[in-house]
Amino acid sequence: MNACRSGLIRKATWLKLVFASALIGLIATSFFTEFVFADFGLLFKRKRVVVYETKKTPVARSLSKDGALVRQPAGSTTWKTVAHEEELFEGDVILSGAGSSIENIDKSVRLTFWGDVAGTSPLPIRESAIKLLPPKAGVDFNINFERGRIELINTKEKGSALCHIILLDGQDNGSVQLNEPGASCALEGLGRWLKGTHFNPNKKESVDPGFDLIYIATKGTSEVFDHDSTHFMSAPPGPAMLQWHSAGGLIPVKSKLEKLPGWVLPPDLTNPLILSRLMAGKKLKDQFFAGKDLGELLCSMAKSSDKEERFIAINLTLALDQLEIFYKIIAETKYHDVLDNGIISLRHWIGRKAGQDLKLYEFMLTGRHYSKNQAAIFIDLLHSFGDDELKEPETFEALIDYLSNEKIGIRALSHWHLHRLVPKGRDLKFNPTGPEAEREAIVEKWKKLVPKGTVPSRSID
Repeated sequence: MNACRSGLIRKATWLKLVFASALIGLIATSFFTEFVFADFGLLFKRKRVVVYETKKTPVARSLSKDGALVRQPAGSTTWKTVAHEEELFEGDVILSGAGSSIENIDKSVRLTFWGDVAGTSPLPIRESAIKLLPPKAGVDFNINFERGRIELINTKEKGSALCHIILLDGQDNGSVQLNEPGASCALEGLGRWLKGTHFNPNKKESVDPGFDLIYIATKGTSEVFDHDSTHFMSAPPGPAMLQWHSAGGLIPVKSKLEKLPGWVLPPDLTNPLILSRLMAGKKLKDQFFAGKDLGELLCSMAKSSDKEERFIAINLTLALDQLEIFYKIIAETKYHDVLDNGIISLRHWIGRKAGQDLKLYEFMLTGRHYSKNQAAIFIDLLHSFGDDELKEPETFEALIDYLSNEKIGIRALSHWHLHRLVPKGRDLKFNPTGPEAEREAIVEKWKKLVPKGTVPSRSID
């Protein structure tokens, strides 16, 4: 009996030791894995990890029809169409024109996008774009005005509305106060390289494009706050226009207007040119909103037999930063107007802000089959010559030589300059995309028209 009991005791003791050893091993293992717990009881109950998304707070909403606006969300390179009454968020870049509108989330300010469909504006704008910024204390609407023409309208029932405006890619800022309900102020801005500025990819110091800015009080009274100065403005007849250019220093020029200039008014829908361009833009936006591929839409419209559809397509291609699609269109086009408008659009694109020309240069070296020297020549030709350079025979000799360049882009740009600078040569129908023999015959005529060592009489346009 004692022996049996002694055996049971030994067996129980052995089981306890085995269990204790297993328990100690389990605890030890837990300390060398990702499951390290301060409380041993939690070892058998793994915590569930919950990830909470930060909900975005809208700062504006669309007032326009489906597809009339496009937006590029913060941190994205993709453009999306905007539905009617869709909410918009800080960091969104919004692009549109021809009367499309948004409002701030408090419904105190309406912002309308106006392009220049008729081409009558003093600044040759092509599209209008803003970036929505986070709410700012004491401010009704906070935006980065990137380019084009917009109009701000006070939609409050009473009191003034204050809009904070960032300019020049964050390098400058100001405010517009719309003093009473219904008061409105239009802003028009454009960046472009100054005459005589040249592109050098190896230049160490940063050079900024020039920037033009115009304010016009279109209704009621407004106050523009800029560089510690307040400019009171009143719709015509009154001190309605304020103009500023970056090369002219900090002091803007204020002008009294008897009436609003025609270019600041809504587009004239009885004008066939304006109507056809508006319809072309609507056609593209409707199809994009319906889900069709943006690249395919732009390429298809750029090949259209309708000149105004081609005009809208080439402008929107660069307005939406579609460089790959742009070069595909240029390489395949048979239309001279596509090349011409493509050059103007590219000049606008590199003029937006510092670094755009270098970005284009790097793009051309990657898969575009341009050498460093060819790419540098191409981008330099997107700039305008200085007055002193236009007095030198070498300028015109180089342009005529470039008409024979192997790259269609360089041929097109040299012809673009010659056509504008030398009125007597406008009858020489040079086609950059035409057969080589035809092109060279025109080059010989240019050489006779502007012999080496001479400077032609030129246009001052």
